[in-house]
Amino acid sequence: MTPESTSDAVTPLLKIGGFTKRFADVVANDDVGFDVRAGEVHALVGENGAGKSTLLKMIYGVYTPDSGWMLVEDHEATPGSPAEARALGIGMVFQDLRLVPALTVTENIALAMDTGWNLKLDALATRVSDASQRFGLGVDPAALVRHLSIGERQRVEILKVLMTGAKLVILDEPTSVLAPQEVDALLGVVRHLRDQGLGIVIVTHKLREVRAIADRVTVLRGGKTVLVGATPGDYTDDELIEAMVGRSVPPLIALRDAVDTAVPPALLMEGVSANSDRGHQALTSVTLRVYPGELVGVAGVAGSGQRELCEVAMGLRDASAGTISVSGSPVTNPKTAATAGAVCVPEDPVADSVVSRLSVLEHMPLDGRPIPASGLGVAWALIRRRTDEANAKLGLRMAPKHRKLSELSGGNIQRVILTRELALDSTLVVAAYPSRGLDAANVRRTQEVLLEARSRGAGVLMVSEDLDELMSMADRIVVMHDGHISGEVPAAAFDRQRLGQLMVEGVS
Repeated sequence: MTPESTSDAVTPLLKIGGFTKRFADVVANDDVGFDVRAGEVHALVGENGAGKSTLLKMIYGVYTPDSGWMLVEDHEATPGSPAEARALGIGMVFQDLRLVPALTVTENIALAMDTGWNLKLDALATRVSDASQRFGLGVDPAALVRHLSIGERQRVEILKVLMTGAKLVILDEPTSVLAPQEVDALLGVVRHLRDQGLGIVIVTHKLREVRAIADRVTVLRGGKTVLVGATPGDYTDDELIEAMVGRSVPPLIALRDAVDTAVPPALLMEGVSANSDRGHQALTSVTLRVYPGELVGVAGVAGSGQRELCEVAMGLRDASAGTISVSGSPVTNPKTAATAGAVCVPEDPVADSVVSRLSVLEHMPLDGRPIPASGLGVAWALIRRRTDEANAKLGLRMAPKHRKLSELSGGNIQRVILTRELALDSTLVVAAYPSRGLDAANVRRTQEVLLEARSRGAGVLMVSEDLDELMSMADRIVVMHDGHISGEVPAAAFDRQRLGQLMVEGVS
């Protein structure tokens, strides 16, 4: 297949056709094509493993397509590296933000400029400030990146891309780690950039974001395009989900049974305080009970202590005061938590649970329990059998066992961790943002697995930034504000406004 000159009234910023990419026996993209216009937001959606990340990396020059063609403003060009892509006016903000925490915003942007450290930082800081205002990004040039929230760091990445001359900006799942307020702010930035004539490609699994921001949508499934450049309003959510996953996704049914509070809690935290990684107090006198057969949701603005709460519960972070127990057994380290039957889905699996050079199979025994042995070696045959059983039991359809984690998307990595942890018999499940980065079908299956754990008698502590998810699943929601539990709301009294007040103000 060869490049075709566009016949559109307006020449697209980018047009690709026939893009195909294979990795050994895996066809990641198969004859994919779509286009992006100036002054539009084009959403790229599809289930985990559909080939979205591979497609974007070919456009950005990280990978070279095996076949296909690409036009940039009607000129044939296939970048052989990210530097060549940037020279063509293509910029990309990856899921894993690529900033140096110890440097300032200005210093990080200097690293991305072609002239590097030959730039005068004072002059660049002025340019950063001007560009920040022009693009509506609200970035402080002098701020140290390590002091910024995830949402603020993301704005720095976007500004970095824009200041290197991008006309087309690719955002790879930009909302997957943001709190609801930060999502709204980011979508406002995207609208502002669109109104200034930039082309935006945004990858998301959330249909409400597609409807809120996208002018057109392209759906990938199994490495192929099944819907190209469609208007979102022409399709219902069910139709878009079926295009993404090839089948309908039934509604979630969460039956709530009476919880027996006369039995020992699956998790008991009494008067717990703990410090953050930066040394300041992140939890203050937190008392929390999760009973067997109960799902307790945790809501809160990002950075309110949710991460530290989960880590203390699992013995991954020392408490400076208070006591923690799982099913009556004191928790002082990860081994004591695992021995008591606790399992954990961490907030950031890539940073906290993944060794990128290891395969899916090699990750499966890394669950904190003794690794099965055969003689002096590892019992890989047993681990393979257990992996197949776990994959079948949970139905999250992990990537093939031989694939290295470094080759997988964030959603596929999440499925590996979910399968490893949730397939175990447990008395307590601590799940931090378990559906983050997952497509609609896997979100629903993950929710069902957590409800199944509750039904068989495990206590479930679930952190989520999605209030709708918490309200549909939880028996109780506790709200964290500034390291405290600011309130607790039973299922019968769930109310978005009240929960929002507790999150933002600490009072209802």
